[in-house]
Amino acid sequence: MKFGFYSCMSGIAWGGSEELWWRTARWLQCQGHAVVVNYKWWPEPARQLRELIEEGGEIFWREGPPLGFWARHTARLRSWFGNGTTAEHWLESSRPDCVLITLGYHPDRIFVADECQRLGIPYAINVQSASHFFFIHGDLVPQYRNWYQGARRVFFVSEENQHKLETNLAIRLSNAEIVDNPFNIDRNIVVDWPPEDATWRLACVGRVHFQSKGQDLIVEVMRRDKWRQRNLEILFFGKDQGNAFQLKDLIALHGLQEQLRFVGFDEDMSAVWKRCHGLILPSRYEGAALVIVEAMLARRMCITTDTGRNRELIDEGQTGFIAPAATADMLDEAMERAWQARSRWLSMGELAGEHIRQRYSADPIADFASRLTRLTQSD
Repeated sequence: MKFGFYSCMSGIAWGGSEELWWRTARWLQCQGHAVVVNYKWWPEPARQLRELIEEGGEIFWREGPPLGFWARHTARLRSWFGNGTTAEHWLESSRPDCVLITLGYHPDRIFVADECQRLGIPYAINVQSASHFFFIHGDLVPQYRNWYQGARRVFFVSEENQHKLETNLAIRLSNAEIVDNPFNIDRNIVVDWPPEDATWRLACVGRVHFQSKGQDLIVEVMRRDKWRQRNLEILFFGKDQGNAFQLKDLIALHGLQEQLRFVGFDEDMSAVWKRCHGLILPSRYEGAALVIVEAMLARRMCITTDTGRNRELIDEGQTGFIAPAATADMLDEAMERAWQARSRWLSMGELAGEHIRQRYSADPIADFASRLTRLTQSD
């Protein structure tokens, strides 16, 4: 079979929303299937796309480079990219048996679905993140409904995200399913508990982006007198996505350099959990935060907010603590519950490790690939 993958990614060259379709595409290629991808052009393509090409996939580049770029890089681009620039041209020239459309955020407009419908190509939609911060305008709702109701499947990464989109469109999606994203650590990882000392440490892991990850809320809570007097340290791990400057200056502004430290990005997550007793992630919105899954696999308790898949994975007071919403006061209350239970963090982490292995696929990629292969079958 030939599988088409259309990514709506446009703000950055690569992100966590791309991991599911990319790894699934590679898995399908290894099984002998053909893969064609439609992706926005960037001057430096992501490593993952180059790997896909090297393994036999085709990339059709939309919103392509200026003519001068083509002239300088013709030979290289011939080996990397196909010739399709529009969804219509891409589909008519490549003729995939089915198409997966991936959205990093629910407002993304998916005109490619119109072309799939016109050409009779089965398609599915994967929504990686949804929030209540953006509502689709009423004039556009019929168009969005047509896209989603015309899909063979609409894959969400959490029930909460499904509910948010259904609220946005004011419909029930009978074609919706929940899927698991791939994680980036060994499922059987064993991480030693941090060495005994007088300080408790939490890791905040995620791109430094206040609007989504809410790192500013941690500073707002930790500046309060009771937290200044406690032996709690929070380490920030993550790439800058626009707010690292403010995070560092907020920490300095409130004189919290001894308790809050920006470490930067660390790909070795096992090293993070060897240093830290738990995770804190005060997200304002999420799809399904992979760091929650990975922290639980590493047997660490989590302090987070009631968004995305968090409540579906974490049991309040047993494997973590959940703030009802991303506000400083509610985060403070969740942190206080956690602090009073700090003698149980080790046992809570052990239980978290058991629960996540029961509730999350051991092989999300093979499972998702199996679902995609069924798209061409009649319901």
